Amino acid sequence: MVQRLYKDKTAGMILDDRHEVLSIYNSQCARCKHFMEDDYYCSAYPDGIPDRLLEGSDTHDVIQPDQVGNTLYEPEN
Repeated sequence: MVQRLYKDKTAGMILDDRHEVLSIYNSQCARCKHFMEDDYYCSAYPDGIPDRLLEGSDTHDVIQPDQVGNTLYEPEN
């Protein structure tokens, strides 16, 4: 899974750079009803959506070996 959260417990800070990877034009994730934009995850990838899906180099039309459950891309209504 993708894990990019850097937590500094003393400062209470979290650094997450997944917004740099997401391509709103190429990725299905940006248009999927399961996508949680606040933390870049979904039920198929609760620990974070992989870069290949966020950047749009791969699609999520079939179940992937690294996902949880059987959730697939569904367009927002």
